[in-house]
Amino acid sequence: MTSGATVALDDLHRLATDVLEEVGMPAEHAGWTADGLVWADAHGLPAHGVATKLVQCVHRIRAGGTVADPDVRVLGQRTAHELLDAGHGWGQAVGTMAMLRAVEMAGQHGLAAVSVRDATSAAAMGYFADLAADRGCIGLAATNGPALIAAPGGRRRVVGNQGHALAAPGEGDQRLLYDTATTTMSTGEMDGYHERGESLPPGVLRDADGDPTTDPAQWTTGLLEPIGGHRGFGLSLALEVLTGVLAGGDRFGADVGLPTRHDESQGVSLFMLAIAPVPGQDLAARVQQLITVVGASGEDARAPGVNAVRRARHAREHGVEYSSGQLDRLGDLAASCGVAPLPVRGRPALSPSRRPGR
Repeated sequence: MTSGATVALDDLHRLATDVLEEVGMPAEHAGWTADGLVWADAHGLPAHGVATKLVQCVHRIRAGGTVADPDVRVLGQRTAHELLDAGHGWGQAVGTMAMLRAVEMAGQHGLAAVSVRDATSAAAMGYFADLAADRGCIGLAATNGPALIAAPGGRRRVVGNQGHALAAPGEGDQRLLYDTATTTMSTGEMDGYHERGESLPPGVLRDADGDPTTDPAQWTTGLLEPIGGHRGFGLSLALEVLTGVLAGGDRFGADVGLPTRHDESQGVSLFMLAIAPVPGQDLAARVQQLITVVGASGEDARAPGVNAVRRARHAREHGVEYSSGQLDRLGDLAASCGVAPLPVRGRPALSPSRRPGR
């Protein structure tokens, strides 16, 4: 067992790309996926970071639920809207492809959307919205997911908690970044409580019988509470229309699969929208004005994304903290793939194991 340590973002990115290429992901897709994983760690979202989602991705590829090198196809196209079939590829890679394509089309038409069907888990939606903001656009990203929420008065899960994000560029590295889901707590946060041996706060989860529970392990069969009661449920359905319904895949709503069932396809759908400002409009300055007004409204007031930008800036300079469990998990993964482990202070630099034929 190793103690926790600080890990450089570049080292995390190198490990992720090496591992993903080793299990068959094309170099470009591996780089995009590593970008998204490291972005999540830098922005304080470890449930979507390297130690969690990279391990899940590799397990899914090895078990057959995710295709490492998918045949991504354009199924339909209008002037400013495309539909992609992801071929059961990893959602972060295909999602990046979709948002970059939306930004490209928005440069021609002012705004553009790309729908994706038959993908797997795409992790943090803020990463995709941020891609658009980095390129001077407003970005909106949404995903559906496995059913976790019951309808008001219902006792059966019928729709997911629908991660979604909006980002807009401010001045310098500032931006407005709203990245959330439609439940009072995410499943990743619940897993964190479970790993720490802690109980959930009341009011975030019901068990399979519909009774309130504070046991985080119950989320896999229980009912997550939507934000704002019926309003959160309605927002979940609205986002299902933008994702699963619009994408037209075989699976949507209650039929989307769980990412933890590694040998099964998920049928996740995504929606990526980019809006380019009209010529002469200083979008960044106006967004910055909005951020400034919010920040000036109270001692602790801040616009969504301000703290995340600060956290990411610190992470780029100083790295991120990883627990002993996370380091051991990544060490085991590196060894199983025959790639160099993370260079963590206090851990001996071991030569990567080599599998036969390598």
